[in-house]
Amino acid sequence: MGRVQGVGVGTMSGRWGLWALVVGLLAGCADRERASMADGRLTATPGGIDFERVAVFDGREAAVTLRNVGRSRIEVSDVWVEGPEGQYVASFAHEGPHSLQPGSECGMKVRFAPLEPGTLPATLVIRSDAKREPILRIPLRGAGVDAWARVSPRKLDFGRIEAESSKTLTVTLENPTDLPVEVSARLVGQDKDEFTTATVTVGANERRELPLTFNPVKVGRKSVALAVAPCRGCADVPVQVVAEALDRAVVAEPPELDFGGVPIDKDKRLMARIHNISTEPMTVSQLELAGTDASFSHAAAADFPLVLQPGEVREWELRYSPGHMGPAEDTARFHVVSKRNPVTPVSLMGHGGAAELCVSPVAHDFGAQPLGSKTTVVVNIKNCGSENGGPLKLTSLEFQPDPSGPGQFTTSPLATPYTLAPGQEVNLKVFYEPTREGDATGALMLTTNAFNAGTVQLDFHGTAERHAPCDLAITPLAVNFGTVPPNRGSVLGVKVENRGYDLCAVKNIRLRDDGGGVFRMPGRELDGLIIHPGNWFSFQVAFNAPASGGSFLGSVQLEQADPANPLVLVPLQAHSQSACLVPTPRFVDFGIGRRDCPPAPRQVNYINACASPITVSGVRLGAGTTDSEFHIRSVPAPLPRLLQPGEAFTTEVEYYAQVTGMNLSPLFVDSSDLPEPLLVSLVGESSERVDKTDTFVQQDGAKVDVLFVVDNTASMVEEQPRFINALPAFVSTALDKKVDLHVAVTTTGIKAESNSCPGGAQGGESGRFFPVDNSRQRILTHQTPDLANKLQGNAQVGQCASVEQGFEAVRRALSDPLVSGADDPRTPAPNDGNAGFLRDEAALVVVFVGDEDDHSPDSVDTYVRFLQNKKGEFQPQRMTIYAIAPTEAACATAGGVGTRYAEAATRTGGEVVSVCAADYAPLLRNVANKAFSPQDRFPLSELPDPGSVSVRVNGSPVTTGWSYDGTTNSVLFSPGPAPGARVEIAYRRACQ
Repeated sequence: MGRVQGVGVGTMSGRWGLWALVVGLLAGCADRERASMADGRLTATPGGIDFERVAVFDGREAAVTLRNVGRSRIEVSDVWVEGPEGQYVASFAHEGPHSLQPGSECGMKVRFAPLEPGTLPATLVIRSDAKREPILRIPLRGAGVDAWARVSPRKLDFGRIEAESSKTLTVTLENPTDLPVEVSARLVGQDKDEFTTATVTVGANERRELPLTFNPVKVGRKSVALAVAPCRGCADVPVQVVAEALDRAVVAEPPELDFGGVPIDKDKRLMARIHNISTEPMTVSQLELAGTDASFSHAAAADFPLVLQPGEVREWELRYSPGHMGPAEDTARFHVVSKRNPVTPVSLMGHGGAAELCVSPVAHDFGAQPLGSKTTVVVNIKNCGSENGGPLKLTSLEFQPDPSGPGQFTTSPLATPYTLAPGQEVNLKVFYEPTREGDATGALMLTTNAFNAGTVQLDFHGTAERHAPCDLAITPLAVNFGTVPPNRGSVLGVKVENRGYDLCAVKNIRLRDDGGGVFRMPGRELDGLIIHPGNWFSFQVAFNAPASGGSFLGSVQLEQADPANPLVLVPLQAHSQSACLVPTPRFVDFGIGRRDCPPAPRQVNYINACASPITVSGVRLGAGTTDSEFHIRSVPAPLPRLLQPGEAFTTEVEYYAQVTGMNLSPLFVDSSDLPEPLLVSLVGESSERVDKTDTFVQQDGAKVDVLFVVDNTASMVEEQPRFINALPAFVSTALDKKVDLHVAVTTTGIKAESNSCPGGAQGGESGRFFPVDNSRQRILTHQTPDLANKLQGNAQVGQCASVEQGFEAVRRALSDPLVSGADDPRTPAPNDGNAGFLRDEAALVVVFVGDEDDHSPDSVDTYVRFLQNKKGEFQPQRMTIYAIAPTEAACATAGGVGTRYAEAATRTGGEVVSVCAADYAPLLRNVANKAFSPQDRFPLSELPDPGSVSVRVNGSPVTTGWSYDGTTNSVLFSPGPAPGARVEIAYRRACQ
């Protein structure tokens, strides 16, 4: 038994057992008459305490009253309990000192708080200064009972509830004993303020619920725990609490619906989904639209109200049928029984007018193809939506993986995303490159933003067959461009022939080395071809000489179906520097010929444009695609030949057109100023086709460059004054029509003859504009003051020359170095070049004035082609020749008929008027009216078979308003097509 002393607080319940205790002061047996000592006497009430049954960790208190029944004062100095340690506590009811006068009393308490079950006897000990009985002992008895509430569950999960709502869960408290238990609970954690609970007493053998209420204010997961004391003084039992507060219990997934672009005549439907992300049922009472745009609608009114279970997702169809072009917006509102969020909105967006996808083909069978081949189909992808339907965006383009092995289908590069405006289209090449025998399939997936075409699958199929290895002949084995002047270009070719007995597949024909960008393939790269035995094809290779000149090397590659030699390389070589020889033309295009009707021979003129002589040592054909197709008919004799400055010679070449297809060969001239021969490319195509189409673009006559070529021979005594007097009529017509005009004059003289001619060139202008000495302004414009008078002055060229070479004079006037230079380096005269006259954007009109026909060295065809080439492809009508020359109506002052002038005028849609007229003013006015107006005569490039001519204007057939003029080999319109119109004249070629 130990001595226990302390302070306790408690209540006492149950029955008290009291023992009568009489504590007396034993004075012994003494005679009454004998004197005795006075003393105090201390008593305690009750004289014993039975606490009965008390729950472990609980407590019960009993009060003890101390009374002095003696005759003197007593000091009570101490109290304690002897018994089970820590389970009884005795204490005074008030602070001391505890001094009792006779007849007075004081109180004290004894608390029994069992720490273990079972009977626990003890003794209350009270010490005083009483003489006879200083120690007073009072028996104590009590029994500890294992009485505390059982707590379950140990985890409360409130789930996910919306903030500003409330949810209560309970902890079950079960007391299996016959004693009541007081259970207290407290909350711990940073979010404890959002929870509430209570203290309860659980009666004997009772089961009660301890409530815990979650009242979330802030959104998020909660950090909190419930500490439950299952009895008074018991250690806390932790209960884990899991809870999360949501901003919104019912959410829209997605929160906005973008219908995208939808054509006006169509509709689109999307599903509006709401999701109860909480763990509580939520009531949805209504779905309505805000009504800001009537293009949106739904038909879900009958579905409401409804209860959305925890985690449940429901969806309703919304419809967008645009009632107007452009953007549209509205809001779908789901009404929810919720204090915090009574409405769950879904934003609706759409656009009236949409990109639409048109694809062709969506499936293609390549059929049977040789192994190693590369076969192509072009897939057209177009935005076929309305004009204001928005752009079509191609977001991805890829083949699905082939489970049988490496893919055998590919596409040409197309960087995505790729955007097409309404009406725009793009062509995509799809290739079948079989690498193994048998069937192959490919699925090309195209994703877009198009209406109802988010993903489109294009299906491809092919079958691969094995063939013998290729046996190819390549001509030439190497391509040599010789010398090409800086800033000029030239074209040669390569021929690929299948000399084997089986199909030969070739592919990826492209430049392997472009020589730093100087080589290219004008017809673009060739993806793949299949050549039948004995057949061939040709392709072009171009060299663009840079301004800096130099020597260049490159190569072209092709891949063939020959495992032993899969790659074939064709070397390329070129040199560039300035050359004294200037060829006209710089390339010769024979056009399309037939075996039974080869083209007419063509001429190439070479002039020494330098100030010093050069030696021409050879004129020859280099290695080409088919060497037997071209032939040099004439060369200057003898060779070598010393060519003086300004001296020229002509070479004639013919094309046999016996080998079907395109044929290209180099025409080389060896010159002493060049390390490599000067190149003129020869191009011709042999075809069995007899159909041909000449294409023109009608001009408006707004910009015109006019060159007068005036005969300056001695016989022009009568004609020159008439011409000069008539020029004001020409100028007046031009100014009245508000033509943007350049006008200049040269002569038919090539060689200097006599100082009697004015202008500083002695009658030998040789293409230089008059006056060569710059004594007057040489190039006049519509803005030149007193234009008519100044043009008359420039037309006074004199009469001292002996030979009329008008065509040659024009060729020199519009060729380098004159046409692009301010000065002719071959002559001592300063600033005698023709730079600034010829404009790329202007039409060109040449007017010959002479009393005798032209005597230039080359054919009319050579000169006409030269002039037409000045205006580019599909623009031959932008160059027109007129002539005031002798006609069949002869006169005494004219020398013969101007047949060469007439031929040139006829071929270009111009006209010849008689030089014999007394007044040229009406003639020049008529020439001006035609030259400065849209064209009504369109000359054909070849003779047609009778009755085979047909006409289309801007793509539409035209059956009236035109006629064919066999005399001039032209189609005449009445009225002429509108400016800018595209005129196509088709016919069957007649053999000339």
